[in-house]
Amino acid sequence: MKYYIHDTTIGQYVYFNSLNELVGYYDKFIPRAYKLTKPQFIQHLADLGHGFDDDGVVLTRAISESYNIGVVRNNNQKERTDVFEATRFLKEEYGD
Repeated sequence: MKYYIHDTTIGQYVYFNSLNELVGYYDKFIPRAYKLTKPQFIQHLADLGHGFDDDGVVLTRAISESYNIGVVRNNNQKERTDVFEATRFLKEEYGD
């Protein structure tokens, strides 16, 4: 599954092959988008009561409230969605 973010700070879609790549991109994205470092932004979310975020779920969900983040489907269609939930449904127990 491919993931994307519509990074309006640079005016283009950016694509990723894994959730780790997407979350890693926030190191560059957050300072442009929010004028904070990634640790400062995470602390800001914690201060707002979102809790501590280890794996990027809370961070991604917070960013997706303002930015288009999603998955690229087989027909190259972008689908704005919760990328962590979309990935969860790839597990074998959900079938084809």
